[in-house]
Amino acid sequence: MLNYIADQWCDEQSSLVSVLYPGVMNSESVYEVVRTYNGLPFAFRKHFERLKQSAALMGLEVPFSCKELNSIIMEGLEKNKGFQTQDFRIRISLISDGARSRPAIIFSDLPSPSKDIYELGVKISISPFLKPSADIVNPQLKMPGSSWIIRTRKALGDNYDMLILNEKGNVCEGSFSNVFLVMDGSVVTPDIRSGVLPGITRDNVIGLCESLEISVEKRPVPAWELFCADEIFITHTSVGIVPVRRLEDKVLIEDFTDGITRLLLDNFEGYIMTEDSNWSGLDEVEPSNYRADI
Repeated sequence: MLNYIADQWCDEQSSLVSVLYPGVMNSESVYEVVRTYNGLPFAFRKHFERLKQSAALMGLEVPFSCKELNSIIMEGLEKNKGFQTQDFRIRISLISDGARSRPAIIFSDLPSPSKDIYELGVKISISPFLKPSADIVNPQLKMPGSSWIIRTRKALGDNYDMLILNEKGNVCEGSFSNVFLVMDGSVVTPDIRSGVLPGITRDNVIGLCESLEISVEKRPVPAWELFCADEIFITHTSVGIVPVRRLEDKVLIEDFTDGITRLLLDNFEGYIMTEDSNWSGLDEVEPSNYRADI
C-alpha cells in the first residue's frame, strides 16, 4: 500500500516518521479511522469535524481543509486500487513535529468479520481499568496511547471487547466500541458526560432507532444495569453493530440474534447508505499540487 506521510506519498518501507517528533515521544497526536463502503469513505465529513475537535483540544493545527483532505484520500484510494482485496481502513493521524502538525494517512485492507458474529454474537467482559468521566477528561479528545485503552486491550483474552467503567462506576465504552442496552423495549446508551467518545456509528444507530420509532435513552448507566438488560450490542466503525451473546457469565443469546438487535442489524446498512449526512463532502475534491507524488 502507498501511504501519505508528511506531505508525500510513500511505499510501506518508506512510511516513516522520526522518533524525535514530540508527537511520537510525548503522544502529541490525534487520529481518526475511516472505513469505505463500496470504495467510498463513510461519514467522511463527520470524521473530519471530530478530528478538528481533537486537534483543538491538543493545541494542534489541522494542516488541510476538509476539501484538501478529501482530495488526498480519494487520490490514495485510486493509487491503492491494485493492492485492494476489499474495502479500505484509513487511519488519519496528525503528529506534532514541534513546529507544526504532520499528517500520516495510512491505507490498509478492512478486515472481513466472520458472519457468525452477527448471528451468534460475541463474548464481552468488564475491564478492570477505568476511564475518566467528562468531569475529568473531555471525551471529545481522540488520541492514541490512552492507558485505559492500551491496558484493556492487553487484558482481552478470549473477549471480543471489554467494557470500561468510569470513576463513578458507570458504563463508559469498550476499548474500541460503544455499547447499547435493550431494556423493556427501549434502547439505552451511556451519555457523553459518562466519558463516551461520540462514535460515528453510535450516532447512526441512534438515528436508525429514531427512524424506526424505537425509544433511545442517553444517560448514565450504572454497571449493574448491564446484568438486567434484555439485550446488549456494541458498535464500531469496522463492523457496525455487533450483538453480545455473553457478558461475563450472563448469557443473552441462547440460539440466534433476535429482538431489537436483530431489527437494527437488518436495517443498519440500508439506513447508513441512504442517510445523506454520511456522504456529504465526497464531491468536494480539490485538484492541486498540494501533495508530492511518489
